[in-house]
Amino acid sequence: MIKMASSITIPRRLPLLLVADNVLLPGSSMRIPVRNMRNMNMVKSRLMSRNTLSSTIIGVVPQEPSDEQEENLTSLHSIGTAAVVVQVTGTNWPRPAYTLLVTGVCRFKIGELLQETPFLVASVTQLDKLPKEPGDKSSSNGELASLSENFREQAAKLVDMLDISIPVVAKLKNMLESLPSQHLPDVCSSIVKASYAEKIQVLDAVDLTERFKKALPLLMRQIEGLKLLQKARKDRGVEVISKKDGAGSKPGNIRRVFRKINSEVEEDEDADIEDTADLEQKIKGANMPEHAFKASMKELKRMKKMPQHMPEHAMIRSYLEIMVELPWSKQSKDTLDIIQARYL
Repeated sequence: MIKMASSITIPRRLPLLLVADNVLLPGSSMRIPVRNMRNMNMVKSRLMSRNTLSSTIIGVVPQEPSDEQEENLTSLHSIGTAAVVVQVTGTNWPRPAYTLLVTGVCRFKIGELLQETPFLVASVTQLDKLPKEPGDKSSSNGELASLSENFREQAAKLVDMLDISIPVVAKLKNMLESLPSQHLPDVCSSIVKASYAEKIQVLDAVDLTERFKKALPLLMRQIEGLKLLQKARKDRGVEVISKKDGAGSKPGNIRRVFRKINSEVEEDEDADIEDTADLEQKIKGANMPEHAFKASMKELKRMKKMPQHMPEHAMIRSYLEIMVELPWSKQSKDTLDIIQARYL
């Protein structure tokens, strides 16, 4: 992450880099592998031919994973992110392969495709107002001011749940404290877990109030996920983030911290889902009477909706396990002989 520049005005024509299944948001950094031919031609022509990358701005445009083939331009997203190219790494042997490190600057809207080969060039309109101008009236909007204050509080709460002694976490805390409010939704949405569609919604939210509304649920979901993880790890005395996980300050370390948190939450959730699926199969295979089967499936449905840490979750599970173990369809051969019973 870098602090937003306050004096950049993007060109009216930009070379475009298409990125499949990912979204670059203003204020965030991303490493982008260059795969298709149009992107490769753009790198060779506009980046590799320069002696310096200083002030090199390109347009990063998201596209659906299924549209990664370079020939398909019909579903080109209309809004992209102007980005500064920080670094180009790669090789020309045995065949060209590059990776770009870029940092988002602001949103733009594609006006017209001016060139399709050998790489894309489009006329664009800058959407975001980069500098916070003196006398900005945004703070006078009551709803926006409330959203901004709440968002900053929740972002601070998220950081406070992490180990502040880790350099990357301390850096994140300092950055969020000094970051202008208008950049908070983009930066936070880029580091928490979010789907492609959710990030597209944040990118498309040109209005700042709408952007806060789109980004806040993503932030709250990350907080709730971290709470569940901390609760699950509490009795085992395991730290949520180790020193090794947070070491260093290279771009992407903050996102790696959150990816590790999310993967651990998902592991717990996946294990619970697998256990529930096994239990459901056992219920279906227990040959219960119809009334017992309906009652068991009803309780199973209730259990699926509950967080696994709730006491009632464990009670319902124990009840269902007992129901499964009962010998509903098993019978023993009894000798109903009164005379024989007298000798026993």
